[in-house]
Amino acid sequence: MTAIFTVPAGEPFLRRLAQALIDGNLPVPGGKAPRALDLPDTTLLMPTRRAARALQDAFLSVSGARALLMPRIRPISEGEEDLTLLSGLAGLTTLGADMLDLPPAVSPLERTLTLMELVLRWRNVLAQADPDERSAGSNTPAQAAALAAELAHLMDMLETEGVAFTDLKELVPENYAEHWQKTVDFLRIVTHAWPDYLRERGFVSAVGRRNALITAEAARIAATAFGGPVIVAGVTGSIPATVTLMRAVANAPHGAIVLPALDLDLD
Repeated sequence: MTAIFTVPAGEPFLRRLAQALIDGNLPVPGGKAPRALDLPDTTLLMPTRRAARALQDAFLSVSGARALLMPRIRPISEGEEDLTLLSGLAGLTTLGADMLDLPPAVSPLERTLTLMELVLRWRNVLAQADPDERSAGSNTPAQAAALAAELAHLMDMLETEGVAFTDLKELVPENYAEHWQKTVDFLRIVTHAWPDYLRERGFVSAVGRRNALITAEAARIAATAFGGPVIVAGVTGSIPATVTLMRAVANAPHGAIVLPALDLDLD
């Protein structure tokens, strides 16, 4: 049965996590303290790269050692600061074909420039159809860059929540359909032009690739009999993909979940 732990608010989360593992209280309270050579058998999944690096420092601080064989600490990229799962739990040689065959993510610069081009193209078509739309500054690179940034944010939000681009038109109430028609037409950049561009170039979005990698990692955990513990720590499940991963860990034979800022003590 999976152990679910919490660390209360005000407690140093990473230090308590490291201490519990070194003392043998993870993945099961009151367990036998691992030997130095046993720690690398444990996999810890953290929300971001920054958290993963900080946990390494916490292990060294808690252990009091100048050098330590670390558990396998992996970021799963729950936040926007890091949109790529760095590696599989046991290295590239164990990744499934679905993970290895994923197209590369489009670069932020290419996405911005392409969206700017699509926005300018849309504004030109709109201005030709309706001269009243030729407002000052509406077709400038600065205006296009601002609209491209808004589009990029919208796309990231939709993909993070697992909402299909094609569902955008359903979000507008029917009685406002005519009023919002120009907005819906503009959003065709998201629903049609941008996906077509990615397919033609052989790219996927960074958020979409992140979600696919996390989901594939969850499937691999569910299908693999790990020899050591698998622990998800500090992950809030703020995106659907991480919820899937947490469920996979919860069903693993030696899985554990550690949550921050709740009322119960870790040990």
